[in-house]
Amino acid sequence: MFVQIAWGRLKAGAYGQFERHYKEKLLPLTRTVKGFRERQLWRGATESEEVISWSVWDSLADLRTYETSETRRELAQEAEQYYQPWAYPRGEFWVKHFEIVSTDRY
Repeated sequence: MFVQIAWGRLKAGAYGQFERHYKEKLLPLTRTVKGFRERQLWRGATESEEVISWSVWDSLADLRTYETSETRRELAQEAEQYYQPWAYPRGEFWVKHFEIVSTDRY
């Protein structure tokens, strides 16, 4: 399985709107995408405008298909309004892929 991690810094005071967008728009649209397993939103414990979106996929091919889809492009465009103007698409924002090689669930 593979993980996509997206990290960024939101505009001051934008977290509530961003979380609502995440729950009401992003989650429902990605639940039905081929290969999608789960998604989480993390908020910085000491910096409340710092966020990480974390998603798990069956394969790197499924993840890349999603990333190049029209759905993903639309979601990214809508999310831009919540990020610092200097952070998106460059600056304090990044997306990386990782392969899950070990896990321990308790």
